[in-house]
Amino acid sequence: MPIFDSKVRFIQHQYTMVKVLGFILYLFLTFFVFPANTEANEGNAIIHDLALLKDDYKNFYLDRGNLTRLAIGIGGAGLLANTSMDGDIQEFYQDNVRGNTTDDISNIGKIPGETLITVPLLIGTRLLFRKTQTGEWAQRSLRALFVGAPAGLILQRLTGSSRPSEDDSKWRPFKNSNGLSGHAFIGAVPFITAAKMNDNPYIKGILYGFSVLPGLSRINDNKHYFSQAAIGWYLALLSCNSIERTGKPKETAFTIIPISHGGILITVNRSF
Repeated sequence: MPIFDSKVRFIQHQYTMVKVLGFILYLFLTFFVFPANTEANEGNAIIHDLALLKDDYKNFYLDRGNLTRLAIGIGGAGLLANTSMDGDIQEFYQDNVRGNTTDDISNIGKIPGETLITVPLLIGTRLLFRKTQTGEWAQRSLRALFVGAPAGLILQRLTGSSRPSEDDSKWRPFKNSNGLSGHAFIGAVPFITAAKMNDNPYIKGILYGFSVLPGLSRINDNKHYFSQAAIGWYLALLSCNSIERTGKPKETAFTIIPISHGGILITVNRSF
């Protein structure tokens, strides 16, 4: 029966992914193609929003700097997943950190990662506060989710990793689909977006701190390994970075990334 149960879980997961993608498509049509209550003097709004999304995709999937950072993140996750580190972290957390308090925090922290909660809230916010900064936050968050979702779904299947309750963390392409935490990705986007829109360094830091809670809740609940939650959060960060670059003037950006043995990697990104 284990094989049968595995097939059932696979079918259920694929059905869920289809529903999620369909729901995202519905949101896209609602906000970018058929926006409600569009005024006559906003005739170019649809074209403008579609152009933004087009540039968002270019900034994520065609930008060498972004692809380099994504590759580094995947490499780091792979190192954790395919060695004993992921399992060691999970075992230490479950044995020495998890308790009633962390469970209570997790019950709250995982809520932003629920697709059918976060996405409708973003939609409602976008509709109700369309011309405000709050509405802009919702729009940017939705764009980031839409941009990062394809990469997330592909990584889930390509890594083929399992949950801690199912197997070890090693990558086995197409065997399973838990190599990236969807909760960590979805839940982090609204907080990272808000952080990028806020100039107060203290509030910005708090928002970035909140952005890790959905992923941490999955580790706490033994639903994902550390690498799976980390790459989900990192995908959210890269997606939000891509949204932030849309509409900005051309510039050269330098990024310093710490690597092992005290070294650093410097990337130079010229936007066009």
